Amino acid sequence: MGHDLLAIVPELMLVATGVVIMLIDPLLPTDGRRGLSWLGIFACITAALSTWLASGEEFTAFNNSIALDKYSVFFKILLIVVAAMAMLLSEKHLMLKKRLLGDYYALILFTTVGMIIMAESIDLITFFVGLELMALSTYLLAGFFRYEERSIEAALKYFLGGAFASNFLLFGMALLYGLAGSTNFKEIGDVVKLGPVPSGPLAIAVVLVLAGFAFKVSAVPFHNWAPDVYQGSPTPAAAFLSVGPKIAGFAAILKFFTMILGSQHDTWVPLMIALSIATMLVGSTMALLQRDLKRMLAFSSIGHVGYLLLAVVATGQSGRTLGMASILFYLAAYAFMNMGAFGILVFLENNRRGFKDSLDDMTGIGRRYPWAAALMALFMLSLTGVPPTAGFVAKFYLFSAVVNSGFAWLAVTGALFSLVSAFFYLRVIVYMYMREPEGEPGLALEGKSWDLNLGLGVAAAGVLLLGVLPSPILTSAQDAVVKLLGN
Repeated sequence: MGHDLLAIVPELMLVATGVVIMLIDPLLPTDGRRGLSWLGIFACITAALSTWLASGEEFTAFNNSIALDKYSVFFKILLIVVAAMAMLLSEKHLMLKKRLLGDYYALILFTTVGMIIMAESIDLITFFVGLELMALSTYLLAGFFRYEERSIEAALKYFLGGAFASNFLLFGMALLYGLAGSTNFKEIGDVVKLGPVPSGPLAIAVVLVLAGFAFKVSAVPFHNWAPDVYQGSPTPAAAFLSVGPKIAGFAAILKFFTMILGSQHDTWVPLMIALSIATMLVGSTMALLQRDLKRMLAFSSIGHVGYLLLAVVATGQSGRTLGMASILFYLAAYAFMNMGAFGILVFLENNRRGFKDSLDDMTGIGRRYPWAAALMALFMLSLTGVPPTAGFVAKFYLFSAVVNSGFAWLAVTGALFSLVSAFFYLRVIVYMYMREPEGEPGLALEGKSWDLNLGLGVAAAGVLLLGVLPSPILTSAQDAVVKLLGN
C-alpha cells in the first residue's frame, strides 16, 4: 500500500488542486480570480519535485497496473512542465476574453493527470482510464470559449473524432486481451512472442491499435481534426493541445510497440513507414498553403509527428535504444518550441487589437514588438531545425537513429520534407521583418502580463539550452528507455 501511494503522489497533488480550484472559484469575484493560475502552477512545481525525489526507486504499483521507473519519471516531469507553461500563457488572455474561470486550470490539471497515467501504465485497463480522462478534459478545453462558434465547432469535431478513434483503440486492446488472456503489457508481450497466437486476429489488433494512436497524435489519414481544433480553441489551450496529447500518445506508442508488439515488428514496421511518409507529406505541403498561423502550426505539428514516426520505425530494429531516446529528446524540444510559438500568438492577441492570427497580421511586428518578434524568430528557426537550437539537435539525433537502424533512405526523405518546412517557417520571419503593413496598424491593448512573459522566457530558455547543452536531457532519455527495453 505504501508503494501504491508513493507512485501516485504527484497525480494526487494535481487532482486535489484541481478540485480545490473548482470549489473556491464560485466564491471569488471576477477580479479575485486573478492569480488563481498560480495555485495550479504551485501544484505542478511540487508534483515535479516529488516525482524527481522518488525517481531513485523503481517499482510497480496497484497490482502491476502502473510502473514508477525512469521512463515514467521522464514523461511525468515533461508533462507537468508543459501544464505549468500552459497556465502561464493563459490568465491575461482569459481575462481579456471575459472567461477567467478556475475551471480552465482544473481542466489542464485533470488532462495532465490523464496523460501521466497513459505514460506510466503497464495495463490496458489503467491505460484506457488515463486516455479517457485526458480526452474528456481536452474536449472541454477546446470548447472553453463557448460563446464563440469556432470554439464550439472545435470541441464538437474533437469529441466526435476522438470517440470514433477510442473505439478503434478499444477494439484492438480487446483483441489483445482475448488472444493473451491478460491485460498486463508484459504478459501480453510474452504470449505474443512465445505463442502460438493466431496471426489473423493479431494483425487486425495491430491495425486497430495503430489507427487509434494515429488519431491521438494526428497522423495522416486521421489528422483532419487538428487544424480545425487548434484554430477554434482558445490559443493558450491550442498550445497545450498541440503538445501534451502528442507527448502522452508517443509515450504509450513506444510501450505498446516494444513491450506488447516488439516481436511483431515485421508486421507493423511497413505500416509505420507508410504512415510516416504520408504524415510528413501532408503536414509539409498543406502548411505551405496556410495563411492562418494556428492552422499553419497545426499542419506543422502533423509534419513533426511524421518525423517522430520515423524514429518509431527505428525502435523495431537493431538500434532501438537510440531510436527511442531520440523520440524522448525530440518530444522535449518540440514542447518548448511549439508552446513558445503559440505563446507569441497569445501575446499578440492580447496586445494588438484586431490581430486575427493571420500571416498578414505579422507584418511590422519586428518594429512594433521587437522582443516578441525575436522570440518568434527563435521558435521558427528551431522548428525549422537551424543550429544551435533544440530543433536542430532533435532532428540530428532522430535522423541519426533512423540511419543507424538501416533506413537511410527514410532519413533522407525526412530531411527533404524538413527542407520544405523551412519555407513556411522562415516566411513568418520575412513577414515580421521585411514586409510593411497595409493600412493602419492595430491599436495596442492593455494586454501586458508578466506571467505570460515568464512562460515565453521558459520556452526560449528551453529551446536554447537543449540546443547548446543537449547532453543532460539526452542522457536522461537514454537511461529512461534502457529499463523499458530490459537491457
